[in-house]
Amino acid sequence: MKLLRQLPILVLAMAIGAGISVAQKEVTLEGTLVDSKCYLAMNEAGNDHGAMKGCGTMCLKGGTPGGLLTKDKQFHAILAPSTALADYVGQAIRVQGSIHNGSIMAKKVEVRKNGRWEEIKLGAMM
Repeated sequence: MKLLRQLPILVLAMAIGAGISVAQKEVTLEGTLVDSKCYLAMNEAGNDHGAMKGCGTMCLKGGTPGGLLTKDKQFHAILAPSTALADYVGQAIRVQGSIHNGSIMAKKVEVRKNGRWEEIKLGAMM
């Protein structure tokens, strides 16, 4: 009888565990760093939006999340300090991390400079 009362808790724990292992798929994705707000609202993928030069950089410095736009136009919000990414909006980046509901929890972010990948120092997440 006691086992029957604990069965729903065991089933729930197993389901949560299975969901976590699926959600944390490790990936490396490449694409363009975008300002998520302007990309999602206006489909703007560069750093300059209309007459606003450096708009994407200003938005990320203000706390707007960065996003990765892949070559096949898939958008992934980047879970990393946006201020560390701000100077690279509109540039080619490579992100290593785990996918969670379409967002990527960044462990490492690199920017393409002079034909080489250079790591961006992310600092601490708060």
